Amino acid sequence: MFKIAIDLGYGFVKGINDRGDRICFPSLVAPAFERNFTSAFGVLEDPADIHTILNYANGNGVQKDLFMGNLALKSSKASYSFDKNKIDTESTQMLLATAASMLTANVNEPIHLITGLPLDYYITQQRQFEESLLNFYVALEHFAGEFKGHRANIKFDKVTVYLQGGASIYPCLMDVHGMPKRRDLLGSGELLAVVNLGFYTLDVIVFQAGQTFEPKEEGFSFSLDTEVGMAELRKMAGEAFFQKTKSRLTMPQIEAILKKGGKQTFEGINVDISDEISAFKATLAQVILNHIRSKWGSQQSFIHTVFFCGGGAEELRPHLEGFHYNQEIIEESQFADAVGYLIHGRIEEYKAKMNKIL
Repeated sequence: MFKIAIDLGYGFVKGINDRGDRICFPSLVAPAFERNFTSAFGVLEDPADIHTILNYANGNGVQKDLFMGNLALKSSKASYSFDKNKIDTESTQMLLATAASMLTANVNEPIHLITGLPLDYYITQQRQFEESLLNFYVALEHFAGEFKGHRANIKFDKVTVYLQGGASIYPCLMDVHGMPKRRDLLGSGELLAVVNLGFYTLDVIVFQAGQTFEPKEEGFSFSLDTEVGMAELRKMAGEAFFQKTKSRLTMPQIEAILKKGGKQTFEGINVDISDEISAFKATLAQVILNHIRSKWGSQQSFIHTVFFCGGGAEELRPHLEGFHYNQEIIEESQFADAVGYLIHGRIEEYKAKMNKIL
């Protein structure tokens, strides 16, 4: 089977497939509109533009014409698309179908999807989500960007739902093919922690490095989704802009200002909130680290290594230093879960093949 791993993040959708192809785009959706800004050769397009029309099976002819990712930023109606509970939500379906269509382009074999859920939902809804995705079917076509003209019928022949945040342990210890790269930790019996700083969520998963990776729950592993994600930084930045201009910004507008380092010309005035952003990052990092300290207590001293990952690990990097005597920030930390899902899927398929042989 051809494996695709999709991390349906609240801030960004990340994905990787068996060929090593990767995708990453903001989890933004907006109704499509006619673009009038043209060059001498037609509508100005970017390879990263995503414009899809989706047709839902069993939807009585329901059709969705949508901009996603960076292209959606050009719409005042753009919104981040996930509810806290991703099961059966329309936003999950729209972004999942689009991501899957990109990762399966020119693939003519059965598809194995590996994705994840936060700890609380994983415990209670893993099987339900897998069954829902096995019954998933969407036909779509791309009308812009790198995949313009690509048509796809999205369905999955096998689905594996793993632990969001926890999947990041795999690229910490293995390469993308599941081969060991940290033999000093694999099978050591030591406690290893993965701290995944997401857009809305904080996922903290602690494993004992044995033959399997089963999370230790009581007093160690937990997920939080209140005032701990990188969305808080966006809210704080929006408030700082309001204090200086008395104007409220949409989330996409805030994102654009953050990309420019907090500086923006507004009504002829140069507005600079870069100092406020730096202070907010320090504050947010302390809030997150204090949550972890309060959960772990004295048990923190027994953890061998703490791995920080997720998009927030890069944004808050200097403010995370000194939390633990042995800590690392994972390379390409934004892709840690997606790569982890792929490794997990490969290992599970290998185990299943070996069991058949035996």
